[in-house]
Amino acid sequence: MKNTIYCLLICYIGIWASCNKNFDCRGTIHNFEAFYKAYPDADSIHVGDTIWIELSTSTQLKDVTTGEMINFSDAGNFGTVIGYGEMTGGDVINPGGIPAANDFESIVINGTSVPPLRPEELREFLFEEKNGMYLFKVGIIPKKKGLFMISPSDASNVYQKSNNCRKSNFRLTFKETDKHLYLYERNRPGYTPSEYERAHAYCFKVY
Repeated sequence: MKNTIYCLLICYIGIWASCNKNFDCRGTIHNFEAFYKAYPDADSIHVGDTIWIELSTSTQLKDVTTGEMINFSDAGNFGTVIGYGEMTGGDVINPGGIPAANDFESIVINGTSVPPLRPEELREFLFEEKNGMYLFKVGIIPKKKGLFMISPSDASNVYQKSNNCRKSNFRLTFKETDKHLYLYERNRPGYTPSEYERAHAYCFKVY
C-alpha cells in the first residue's frame, strides 16, 4: 500500500535507482560508501526547529569490493532521495504510517534540490562537488507536531560526466548518529526493523 512507512523506505530507493540507469552501458564498475550525520542529537524537537543532515566525502574513494583507490570526481547524478513518513501506530503486519514530505520545509546549504517524482513522500537532492569533496547539507524543519521518520537513500548507478558508462553504487548510511529507532519499534510492537531500516531510518518526535 502507498500509505505506509515500509513503502516510503523501499519504494523511493527503487525510484532513485531506475531514474539513474544508463541502459546502453554494461553495468556498475565500482562500489563505494559514505556517511550521513544528523544533529542535534535529540529524539524530540519543536515545530520550527531544524534537523541538519550532512554528508562529506572525498572524490578519491576506496572501492569496498577491490580495495582500490579511485578518482570518481565530476559525477553527473550523485545525490540522495529522502523519504518522509509520519508514524501513526502499526503492528507486525501494518507499518502504520502516512506520507509526510509536505509537513516539512527544507533549507539547502550544500547541494541542489531536484523536483521529486512523488512530492507527497519524497525530496530529492544532488550533492555539491567542491575542492575535491562531495558535500551535502540540508536543514529539515517540521511544520506540525507528530512522530516522524526520515530516510535518506543510497545512490545507485552514479556516472561521471566524462564517461556515462563508468557507473558506481554508493552505500550511504548514518554514522556517529543516534537514530532513535526505539520510536519506530514502539510504533510497530513486535516488529523487528530490517537491516535497511536500521541503516537509513532516523526517527524523532515533534512537539
